[in-house]
Amino acid sequence: MNELEKLLARLADSNEQSAKLVREVVHSNHSLIKRLTIGDDATIFGCCGLFDMCSDQDLMSLSLEGANKFLDWLGWILTDVCVERRDFIHFVRPEQYGGECTPGYLADPCADPNSYEFGVCDFIVEDYGRLRTEGHVQDVTYNRMKYCERQPLYRLDGTRIMSQKEYEMRFATETLLQHFKRYVVTGTAATGGLFDGLESLVINGYTDSKGRRCSSMDSIVVDWNQNDMGGGAGITWNGNPVGAGFNFVDVLIAVYRHIKRNISWAPSLAAQTLRPGNMIILLPDFVAQCLLDFYTCWSVCPGAEFIEVAIQSFEARRFRLSLDGGMFGDGQISIDGFEIPLIRYDWELTKGPNRGDIYLLTGAVGNVKTLHGELLDMRAVPADYPKLTYAYTDGGRLLTWEVQDHTCVKQVVEMRPRVIAWAPWTLARFHDVRCTVPGGPKSPDPCEESFFPEECFCVAQCPED
Repeated sequence: MNELEKLLARLADSNEQSAKLVREVVHSNHSLIKRLTIGDDATIFGCCGLFDMCSDQDLMSLSLEGANKFLDWLGWILTDVCVERRDFIHFVRPEQYGGECTPGYLADPCADPNSYEFGVCDFIVEDYGRLRTEGHVQDVTYNRMKYCERQPLYRLDGTRIMSQKEYEMRFATETLLQHFKRYVVTGTAATGGLFDGLESLVINGYTDSKGRRCSSMDSIVVDWNQNDMGGGAGITWNGNPVGAGFNFVDVLIAVYRHIKRNISWAPSLAAQTLRPGNMIILLPDFVAQCLLDFYTCWSVCPGAEFIEVAIQSFEARRFRLSLDGGMFGDGQISIDGFEIPLIRYDWELTKGPNRGDIYLLTGAVGNVKTLHGELLDMRAVPADYPKLTYAYTDGGRLLTWEVQDHTCVKQVVEMRPRVIAWAPWTLARFHDVRCTVPGGPKSPDPCEESFFPEECFCVAQCPED
């Protein structure tokens, strides 16, 4: 027994916590190896079942949330390209002389004409995020053991859950997707393992990979400064003050027209037609209520009346009902005759008990995609490595493998996402918009304990009471 092993043995004698450390760590070939340890978490198979396996039971599902409208709208393609790069000529103008543009006319037919100058910015995405979760450590000898004869469990679609391995993989994948939904908004590639989400892509102050300032690439960032939809003091547009007399719909219309003008100046996009669904408003559910109510009064209520009173009129209520539904079923508004559907997204857009962020996003102009997601194609990963066997699921979107330590096993799931925004100047963010609704906001994110409807996050353990 070497010195390290002796030290660990002495620690093991001192207390139970250190004894657990000894069980997890062994010394082999002068290196430390972490051993798997069976936990006390409840399982769906084996001799410690999570549910009452021996009575009549309803069908169950392991998919906790289902499809997500925003992620589906964003669109995700499989790719095996490491670096995505676009170079943009963001201006062409007459050459300068004394800080002024030189003229384009000549009085002397024998004189040389003036020339031109242009500027270039690039957009480079060099790597993917790495999101990974794992299941609990299980005893492989219990993998298909039944608690009783009537145990078999089924999903809501009627198909049978065949093994503990599948159960672990599904729960690990559910947790992975929860991380994914958060980082699509808050991710930053400056943090190892993450990718840039909306808060990093929709910015004012764009600088390319060479450190060149490219203001024409800037998104529109409106700091609403915790005002409600009626507007107020301290609101800024890319750092410049916005008059207190402008309300949210006034500024939203101005942002929309600014983006439309930018599109008309882009040669590759000007010939395309902006179609319904190319542009969306992304916002939390509770803020959507405030926006649709305020848009109603902005449209049909007398300006001198309070919204709480005016919106109760028959005309206002009928108009408000007309805003429900839309392309994604979450509501819609119209600006300059162009319908913009809402998508309600309750992951990381709620910024407080009565504040949230709103995005105006252009995903495409006609057939040209300007904002989309990419996933590293896991089908290219070799299936067989020493000690590990990799497999892909969901058409290559997820990679999974099993870590083994004698008869102890755990399932690991990984995905490699990133978001591409080729035209950040078609994107806008309204930060810190105040909205107060009865009951307050509610989020499906279990990490947002103040908003999640569950009060006690009590972890199921074995044996179950």
